[in-house]
Amino acid sequence: MASASRVRKREPRPTFGRWLRRIAQFWRGFFAPGDVPTLIVSAILILMPALALNAAGWPLEMRTVAPVALLSILFGFLLARSHYNELIGLIISSIYGASFSLLIAAINDPGDLGEGVYNTFSRLFTWIVDALSGGINQDPLVFTLLASGLFWLLGYNLVWHLFRVDRVWRAVLPPALILVTNSVYYTGASNLDGYLLVFTFLTLLLIVRSNLDSREWDWYLNGIRTPAKLRWQVFRVGTLMAVIILAFAWLIPSSDLQDRLQRFQEFLANEPLTQMSELWNRLFESAETQGPTTADYYGGDSLQLGGAIRLGDDVVFFVDAPPTRRYYWRSRVFDTYDAGRWTSAADTRLTDPEAPLEINAEPYIAGSRVPVQQQFIMGLSASRLVYAAPQPSRVDLPTRTDLRYSDASQSQMLVSVIRPMRVLYEGDTYTVTSLMNAATADQLRAAGTQYPAWVTSTYHNYIPSMTPRTAELARQIVTAAGATTPYDMARAIEAWLRVNITYNEVIPQPPPGRDAVDWVLFDLRQGYCNYYASSMVLMLRSLGVPVRMAAGFAQGQYDEAQRAYVVREKDAHTWVEVYFPGYGWIEFEPTSAQAPINRGDPDDQQQPTITPSQPTSTPSATPTPSETPTPTDTPTLDPSTTPSGEPDSAVGQEQPPTLTPTPQPTFTATPVPLPTQPPPTRPQPRGPLSFIIPALTALLVFLLVIGLLVALAFLIYWWWEWRGLRGMNPIMRAYARLERYLPLVGIRPAAEQTPDERRQVVARQLPIIEPPVTQITRLYTVERYGAPDRSAAETESRAERADRAWLAARAGIVAKWARRKFLPFLPSDDANRRYQERRAKRRKRDHDGQS
Repeated sequence: MASASRVRKREPRPTFGRWLRRIAQFWRGFFAPGDVPTLIVSAILILMPALALNAAGWPLEMRTVAPVALLSILFGFLLARSHYNELIGLIISSIYGASFSLLIAAINDPGDLGEGVYNTFSRLFTWIVDALSGGINQDPLVFTLLASGLFWLLGYNLVWHLFRVDRVWRAVLPPALILVTNSVYYTGASNLDGYLLVFTFLTLLLIVRSNLDSREWDWYLNGIRTPAKLRWQVFRVGTLMAVIILAFAWLIPSSDLQDRLQRFQEFLANEPLTQMSELWNRLFESAETQGPTTADYYGGDSLQLGGAIRLGDDVVFFVDAPPTRRYYWRSRVFDTYDAGRWTSAADTRLTDPEAPLEINAEPYIAGSRVPVQQQFIMGLSASRLVYAAPQPSRVDLPTRTDLRYSDASQSQMLVSVIRPMRVLYEGDTYTVTSLMNAATADQLRAAGTQYPAWVTSTYHNYIPSMTPRTAELARQIVTAAGATTPYDMARAIEAWLRVNITYNEVIPQPPPGRDAVDWVLFDLRQGYCNYYASSMVLMLRSLGVPVRMAAGFAQGQYDEAQRAYVVREKDAHTWVEVYFPGYGWIEFEPTSAQAPINRGDPDDQQQPTITPSQPTSTPSATPTPSETPTPTDTPTLDPSTTPSGEPDSAVGQEQPPTLTPTPQPTFTATPVPLPTQPPPTRPQPRGPLSFIIPALTALLVFLLVIGLLVALAFLIYWWWEWRGLRGMNPIMRAYARLERYLPLVGIRPAAEQTPDERRQVVARQLPIIEPPVTQITRLYTVERYGAPDRSAAETESRAERADRAWLAARAGIVAKWARRKFLPFLPSDDANRRYQERRAKRRKRDHDGQS
């Protein structure tokens, strides 16, 4: 009979339909009407500023920022629905935001998760060192992490004020401020109006939702019944009105908009904001947006060798300069190469708010440099770069210059890039004086190799990603050409690249895991100026010749009517600069699409083509060869490998007549064995503080783990203690918690039992918590079925007793659960109780026997 009774009390196993009903019940209990559409609108809205910043050229890793922004909406909604107050919610949200930002950044880092975490914290520590030491940081990781944290807080603030406080303007104004400021300050070619329109439209929908919720609450309080589909009807009307308002606002004329933008730029140029901008640019060098958005304007502080490029015909600037020289209009130089990425060696930023900028250059041999003045007239809508012919000595603008000094005396300025203090708009002019090269080929041959220490320390011959066969190819070329001086080596490699690498702007991306230069030299045999210059730099570096890559524009086309060079977007270019003692940096042109540089070299003996070892077939998609000016010392090559050129790019000077290469058999020089390990030209001794980075990295990882554990503890605590119990008084909440915790220790009272019967079940199966459970049950019974009229003091006293009783009951339940899960080999409470009873009986029997 008892067994039958127990069978009747057992709950039936839930079916699929019952699970669906439970899910639907949970959904209706957790989400109010309109919550899901509001969450979707919020998620799209918070992405608009991030997408606008990315379109404006800010170095945001959207793979990190976008997931963090979306997760902020989800976790912000959960916190808004919780019982936590604003301060606790903000603290918990900040912990989650920092953890997810670091975790997602580590996941996006190449390699496994452990390596990604280590790299993330190492780069973060490097940024901290640069920030404290006054250096320039070019790593976009920290900027991405801070942007992720910003968008996490924006998303949390958005949903908190929508679902918890119902203050829609507090929710949308912070992201709107970022979006509007970016749109106004941005002067590039991308159109950001679409992001602003979508953001405004979604904001109007949130305003409609907020007003509808207020009206529904008023109707509820006044007992007014509303149609079931009223909400969707109002949303449809609100959507239509939002579209009409936006269309009307878009058609309103705004004749003085440009004047307002100009005043805003002047406001941003005042002294306090300029100083703040200087600090920002120093700490987040990679975050400095450029006026042009085309990657080949070379405004960034790094250059990644990539795939196809598409350059337009827009005028960038006009240059009034003597038309008797060969010009390059340089924007910056790149010093360091590794795995297809160029960076600058600049470590100092010099701010000169008063024009002109005077550059202290190294002393040159008398007559080797001549001053040449150029006047630039901007043709872009806006520019944040100062262009000049190499090597600039005077700029009549307030400037910010990234540079490094040759020694501790700071007597020589090694300039990397010059930027104007304010944006240069279309029609703005500035004047530059440059010390241009006047040395002949014979003078450069006799320059020698007595390089200063600052040259050998930076432009050494060890490049980690350079392959041995690239260095071997360089040796073969100079050996075949009989080159013994740095100048002849440079000319030989320059000539080899011009005739053996086909010019092509639509090449594919370099294969993953391959060095881009090795891939172009031995497999693709095609490329554009970035690859020509990179190849020449690496091969000369392997021979011990100090060389760097310069970027900017070729000279363009000289217009007789305007008496100026017209430089267009398609003239964007990179070239090579080789250092010669006493003469400084001298330009070389390895790109076959550009005219060669003529310094009066005598006719050298034709050199045979050197075929790289281990070549592969040239891709079939080769541009049609066209006639290209050829240097007099060009090696003989097979006609099938005639480079493709662009005659329009070769202007500004008379060129030697084109020579038709004579077909001759090619040969492969005998390979010279290369050392398996590059010579330690720049030893890096471990200092006494070399343990700091690993120690701090380990500390940061430890703190991250602790933060995640704390966040997990908070989540577990909320799930068991507060989920679904919002609005209950302490007595009801203690009783509900008791029912929630008891299944952990296998106690499941039947649903039809009274509170006192459930108390008896608990007392029988877990006697250790009988006193607090009895107290909670009696308080619950009085609260549920007793008289409601009680004084405030009595109510507070009963609530305190319920809280204390629950703490005691929870401690007993958790201890029993932990013992069952982790220490099952220990005797249970029932076994202990029976053992104590038997021991007491035995003692009593022994005592009675002795009596």
